Amino acid sequence: MKTYDVIIVGAGPGGSVAAKVAAEKGLKTIFFERGRKSGEKNSSGCGLGPRMWRDFPEMMKELTPEKCPSLRPGVYARNYFINKDDQVAGMVMARPTESVTYEPAKSFITMNCYRSDFDPWICNFAIEAGAELKTSTLIVDLIKEKGKVVGVIDEKGEKYRASIIIGADGAISMVAKKSGLRYKWQQHQITIVPQYDFYVPPENIDKVMGEEALAVWWGATFPAAYQVFFRDGFHIGLGNWLTWWDKNPLYYLNRVVNLDYFQRLIKNLEAKPREVQAHLLPWMSDPYDTHTDNVMLIGDAGGFPCPLEAEGIYPAMVTGRAAAEVAAEAISEGDTSKNFLKLYDEKWRNTSVGVEFESGAELYHIWSKLPFEPKTMEWFVPMMMEVLGGIYDWSEPHTVRVRQIIDKVRSYSPQMIPFVMQEVFPLLSKVLGDDINQINTMNDLIQSMLPKKKQPRKKKERDKLKVTVPK
Repeated sequence: MKTYDVIIVGAGPGGSVAAKVAAEKGLKTIFFERGRKSGEKNSSGCGLGPRMWRDFPEMMKELTPEKCPSLRPGVYARNYFINKDDQVAGMVMARPTESVTYEPAKSFITMNCYRSDFDPWICNFAIEAGAELKTSTLIVDLIKEKGKVVGVIDEKGEKYRASIIIGADGAISMVAKKSGLRYKWQQHQITIVPQYDFYVPPENIDKVMGEEALAVWWGATFPAAYQVFFRDGFHIGLGNWLTWWDKNPLYYLNRVVNLDYFQRLIKNLEAKPREVQAHLLPWMSDPYDTHTDNVMLIGDAGGFPCPLEAEGIYPAMVTGRAAAEVAAEAISEGDTSKNFLKLYDEKWRNTSVGVEFESGAELYHIWSKLPFEPKTMEWFVPMMMEVLGGIYDWSEPHTVRVRQIIDKVRSYSPQMIPFVMQEVFPLLSKVLGDDINQINTMNDLIQSMLPKKKQPRKKKERDKLKVTVPK
C-alpha cells in the first residue's frame, strides 16, 4: 500500500488547486483523475469571472489563448425576455457598470473557455508543484480503520493510504457517500442541467457576436437558459431542481433552441450541433457536513456552487485552497480529527465564497422563484417590457403612452406586490442590514420630488390672507 500525506479524489479545478497548494506546503500529495487526462470528460465550457484573477493572480496571468485555445474574453451580456407565446418580447445588453471597483473587471465580464482546455492547464500547476497525478483511475471506495477514513481503493483494487482525504469528485461524490457525510442530495438541493454544444467558425463568432460574452434567455415557457460563446463555438443549456420537472428536460431546452430568434442566430453563425451534454449540479442555500475525521469535501462535492447562479469553478478553487491549507495545519499538529478540521469551515467562510453564502438562503430563494419559475415570468416579462419598451410606441402622444404604461404596470400589482414582499424585501433586509432604512429615505426623497396637488384653503386661512386696503 502506497502512503501519502494527502489524497485528493478528482483532478478538476478544485482538486488541482488543492493538490498544488498541498504540494507547495511540502506534503506528499497524490490526486486522481478517472479520465485519460483532466478535463477529458468535460467538453462543456465555463465562464471565468474576474475575481479569479484577483484571488489567483499568479496562475491566471498565465492563462493565454496559446495555452487555452478556446479562450474568448467577453465584455457584454445580453438578456432576452421571452413571453408566453415564445416571442422575444425584448432584450437588454449590458457591460460592466461604473460601480465596479476591481479594475480588471471593468474590461470584461467573463473569460470563456472549454473545460477540456482549462482543466489540463490548471492541473499542470499541481504537477509542477510536485503533486503526483494518476489518470485513468477511478476511486471506488474508502479504507476505514476504527470507523475513520485512512485511505482509498481504486477499481483495480490498488490501495493508497493518507492522513487526509479531500473529496473533489463532483456532485455524485463517492467520498461524501462512503465517509458517511452524505448519502445523496435531497431533490431540492440539486439540479439537472442539459445543454447542447455547437461548433461555430471562429471568424463568425466575432463577426456576429462582437464582444458579447454570454446571454440569458428569460422565458415564460421554460426555466432560464444560458448561452456562452467561446472562440470556436457556444453552448446553450438550462437547468432546474429535481423537484420541478414535469417533462423531459430536453423538451424545455428544445423550446429555447426552436425559438425563431434562436434559429436565426444559428443560421447567421453557421453553427453546427456538436454534442448533447447533461450533468447534475448542487444548488443550495448553504453547504453543510463538509468535513469529518480525516476528510474534507470541496467544490461540487461539498455543495459550494454559488447560491444565486450556481457557478462552480471559482468556489471549487477557493475551497480547494482552503482544504489544502487546513490539511497542512492538521498534519503539522498531528490532529486530523473532525473537531480540528472545523478550521476548514472557518477558513472558507472567511473568503468571498463565504460572503456569498451569508445571504445564500435569500439568493437561492429569489432566483428559484424568478427566472427558474416560468409562472412568475408570465407576468414579469410583459411588465418589464412595459417599463423598458412601451415608450417606443408612437401610436399615441407620449404623455398618453406614459399614463397607459403606468396603468398597465399597476395591473400587475396582485402578482408583483406579494413577490416583492416575499422575495425581494427579505433579500434586501439581509444584504443591507441596518442600512435598510436607506430604502425608506430614498422613498421619502422621491415623494418630496413629486409635484403636490394643490389643496383648497380653508375659509379661516383665506380670511387671514385678505389684505385691507386703506380708503
